[in-house]
Amino acid sequence: MNFEKLAALGALGVAAGAMLAWLGFVYFIRPVASGGMDARGWFAASAAAFVVFALLAAAHAWFGVQLKRGPESIRG
Repeated sequence: MNFEKLAALGALGVAAGAMLAWLGFVYFIRPVASGGMDARGWFAASAAAFVVFALLAAAHAWFGVQLKRGPESIRG
């Protein structure tokens, strides 16, 4: 297996891991009966964090697709 294919697999793994990290973050800050933030604050924090995690995941997915195609897909 060449380096580009292995790097593509790693980049796609990071993209999936970023979305799992966002789900973990949303679960961690969820409103509970014993305290924490209210539902509006939770939704706002979840949406704001989604933008950051989604951009990180999208960039890694794009890099992974470019690496998977190989050096022929890079024009310069």
